[in-house]
Amino acid sequence: MKKEPKIPTRVKWMQWFFRIAGNIAPQATLPVLVRFMFLPQKHTLKPPHIECLNKGEQFFVEVHDFMEPSKTLQMSCYSWGNGSKVVLLVHGWSAKALDYYKMIPVLVEKGYKVVAFDGPAHGQSEGQVTNLVHFKEVIGALIHRIGTPYAIIGHSMGGGASTYFLIEEAVPIERLVLLATPIISKRFFDQAFDFMKIPQKLRKAMFTSMEKKFGKPVGYYNLAERKEPIKADKIFVVYDEQDEDIPAEEIKFFLQKHPEMKSMSTNGVGHNRVMKDKAVIEAVAEFLG
Repeated sequence: MKKEPKIPTRVKWMQWFFRIAGNIAPQATLPVLVRFMFLPQKHTLKPPHIECLNKGEQFFVEVHDFMEPSKTLQMSCYSWGNGSKVVLLVHGWSAKALDYYKMIPVLVEKGYKVVAFDGPAHGQSEGQVTNLVHFKEVIGALIHRIGTPYAIIGHSMGGGASTYFLIEEAVPIERLVLLATPIISKRFFDQAFDFMKIPQKLRKAMFTSMEKKFGKPVGYYNLAERKEPIKADKIFVVYDEQDEDIPAEEIKFFLQKHPEMKSMSTNGVGHNRVMKDKAVIEAVAEFLG
């Protein structure tokens, strides 16, 4: 029988704090919850990351600070290869561009120029807290710098940010690859709220605050309900049947609504390893054509 992972003492204290303070003073507790929810974890570079970094070139793109628009942030960006077709890679939450270290050399070998960036508050980019909307804006700033890519490959939240960028902006591309991409964003919040024992008063305050800040309710980020076209000629969706973060049923429901999309499923590869899986990388390279 699989053991439940041990909850760190710090997290237990936070659960207690949110359960009590969130009921007594939800508005006063809200800034603490926002920072807790939107502060990604940073991970040190391992030898494969460093090897990949040394084979590429690093450059920076400047964006407005999402929390203080009068200030600017430097986004750390990278490129490999010199092909005429550009493939843009977008990583997910608490990850970094170099997590694509197994896919990048394959794409370069196929003749593509590969470009990637560390999202705000991720990797070597500046920033304190971030979210999907911020990622989407960085994609726009980077494309303004490098031009329209041939393809975008997005993993997890990076896939969601890429999709909404292609829905909302007049930037059509030829290929879009979505790796373990969430379909219903609200489910992510509900899952995290349940784990952290967030009371209903504080949940409501959080969703109200997000709608006020971004001008859209959290339900807006439900891909299964969006009817606007995704501006990509061809779309390839990859998901894992046992993904611990993204229910396969949600992605299958999404695919039923979009029979024109090509798809591939794995079994037991997992949410984060899907971007490093050899069979997935080969399928992606073939899809890019």
